Formats: sequence, structure tokens, C-alpha cells
Amino acid sequence: MNTLGNHNMKSTTQLSTRFIAGLLLLAVGINPPYAAESHENSHENTPPENAVLEKSSPKIKTTKKSTGSHKDKHGEDGGHNEHEKEGGVTLKEEQTRDIVSKSLTPRALSQIIQAPAEINFNEQTRAVLTARSEGWAEKVSIFANAEVKKGQLLATIYSPEFLSAQHEYMLIHKRAQSGDTAAARESRSLLADARQRLKILGLANKETRQLAHDGKSLPFQHLHSPIDGTVIDHKLNAGETVQPGQVLYVIANLKTVWASIALTENQLSKVKSGQVVSLTVKAYPKQRFPGKVISIGANMDETTRTVKLRALIDNPKRLLKPGMFATAWVEIAGGPPVLAVPENAVLRNPDGDWVVFVEEKPRHFKPVEVKVTKNIGDMMVIEGVQPGTKVVVQGAFFVQSELAKGGFDIHNH
Repeated sequence: MNTLGNHNMKSTTQLSTRFIAGLLLLAVGINPPYAAESHENSHENTPPENAVLEKSSPKIKTTKKSTGSHKDKHGEDGGHNEHEKEGGVTLKEEQTRDIVSKSLTPRALSQIIQAPAEINFNEQTRAVLTARSEGWAEKVSIFANAEVKKGQLLATIYSPEFLSAQHEYMLIHKRAQSGDTAAARESRSLLADARQRLKILGLANKETRQLAHDGKSLPFQHLHSPIDGTVIDHKLNAGETVQPGQVLYVIANLKTVWASIALTENQLSKVKSGQVVSLTVKAYPKQRFPGKVISIGANMDETTRTVKLRALIDNPKRLLKPGMFATAWVEIAGGPPVLAVPENAVLRNPDGDWVVFVEEKPRHFKPVEVKVTKNIGDMMVIEGVQPGTKVVVQGAFFVQSELAKGGFDIHNH
């Protein structure tokens, strides 16, 4: 019994000693060995807490994944590459050949007046050819829509009056060369009038000199183009008779045209001669045709209540045709300096917001949301970027396409 009592007392003493030692270890932040063993044993017999959650509440696991994916999408703590974290795209050198970036600087843009217009012939470069005498068409060489050069033969006309005028000139010229007789002096005084008559009938100075030299009349009246241009209309066919004053050809040089622009009363006070004008037409919606104001109408149309403005428009490729309707953009005095980019430099992102592409470093482009405050001509005034920012002004659509191909986020929240 004593032995058993002593053993129990010894065990109690050892347990108390271990308990006190454990308390001291916990006080200094160290788990006692038996606590670790106890914790280990509890895990062997108890399912993990996560396992229970996954079995009983699978939606919790899905929600966690969705949250992680959202972070990845916006580059906060996901596993995407460097480009996705930066929210942009880096292009290869050969991809950037047609991309143009420029540093934005505030500048005053001209205010624009928009008005309807109609294309007309430039009457200073249009020629109407009429019959000079009675006769009939022997041969017609050029027809409508043909391109002609100045002096080019258009048609030949048989005219008895023309033949009579040539014979008269040759007779006067011969008498004028006969010496110092009274008849010679009289002929010399009549020679200039005879030469002028041939000129009126369409004979060129070179042909008149040849007539005097050869003494042989030309059988047909020659009709030549007086300008370089396009045959707009011809009203002459072989064998047809012609009468003096009858219109035979209309030829126009279309390298420049006139535009008749209709201005309202409140627009009229802002416009003056010499201001810059540009036109757009439905046939070529992406092309602008430049020009300038050359005159302002003297009266107002009582029906439309507009005043016609005339502008001279460059048309080097002859794309503009008289009779076309157009939209005119008249530039007037500029306003305060603003940041502006071409229309095709500003695009919509998937959220419908306006964005421009900033070249942060060579060949690396990032979409930046901007606010479009107004359109002036083909320029957009924007807010949201600082002066000096290098923005893509040509090729923005291609950059956006490449960004979308990579699955990058182009919302740029």
C-alpha cells in the first residue's frame, strides 16, 4: 500500500511539474511538446475544416475563384503576364510601320460653320464653242467625256462663207504686195480687216499666215479646243447643218470647280473672302476637298432665306462633278487653345467610353479614357490626358484590334 501511495504521489508531482512548465512555455510563446502531440492526434481523427466546407457549401469555393479571377482581370494580384498588368499591348516593330504617335500640345482650332453646297463649273475655265458661220459638219473627231488639249482639232465644217472670206483675204493680200499704187495702198488698209474676219470665222493666226504664203484656201473650217479640259457636251454630228451662234461643244477644265454654299443670316456675319473652306461629298465620304471663299452673294434668296457664298475648290483628280451636292465646312476665327486629335484617333471601348491610345514607351500602347467635349471639323477636342502625352493619331483601330486579340482588358477602369 505504501508503495502504491508513493507511486501515486510521484505521478501527481510529475504531472504538476509538467503543467507548471507548460504554463511557463506558453507565457513566452512556445507550444509545449505534448500540446503539439495532442493537436496532431486531433487532426488524425477529425476531417479538415476546409473539406467540410467544400462538401457542404460548394458555392463558397466557386465564389472565391470568381473573386480571384476578377483581381486577375484588373491586374491586381493575378497570374497574368506583364502586359495585362500594365493594361496595354507591346507591338513588334514591323507592326508599327503605319502607326503615328504625336505629343499633344494645346492649340487654337478654327471654329467651323457647316452649310449645304452644290458643285458648279468654274466659269473661268469653261469654254462654249459655237458655229461661226452657216454650213454643215463634214467630220466630227471628238465626242462628250473625251479629254482634250488646247488646240486639238474637234471637228471640220464646210462653210461657203468661210471659203469666200479666204478668197477675199488672198486677193487683198496680193494687191497689197503690188507696189505703191493707189490700189495697193487701199488694199493694205483693208488687209487688217480681212485678217480679223478670218479670225472671227475660226482661222488661227498661223493658218492665216500660211494662207497668205501659199495662196491656197482651206476647204473646211477647223474647230479647235481653246483650253485643256474635258468635253462636257457635244451637239454636232457629221452631215448636220449648223447656223451661226449654234452651240457645238462645251469644254471645261475640272481641276478646279466652284462651290455654291448657302449661308443663313446668322452665319453670314462670320464669313469673309479668303477664308478656308473644305467640302465633303457622299461619293467620297472620307475625303476632303480644300478651297477658299472668293465671293459673297449680293442678295438673299427670298424662298430659302440664304445667301450664296462662292468658293474655289481644288479638284486635281477631277472627282467632283458639277451638279453634285456637298457639305461645306467654312473655317472662321479660332477659339482658346485646346487638346485635339483627329476623329479616327478616338475610339469606343466595350463599355461605350471614348479612349485614346497612349504610347507610354516605344511600341507599348495603353488605352486611356477621355471625354470628348466637341467636334471641330475633323478634329475632336478631348479631356483626360495631359499636354505632352504621346497619343496615337494614325492607326488607333489597329492597336485596339491587337489589344483585343490578346484578351487584354481594354476598359482601363
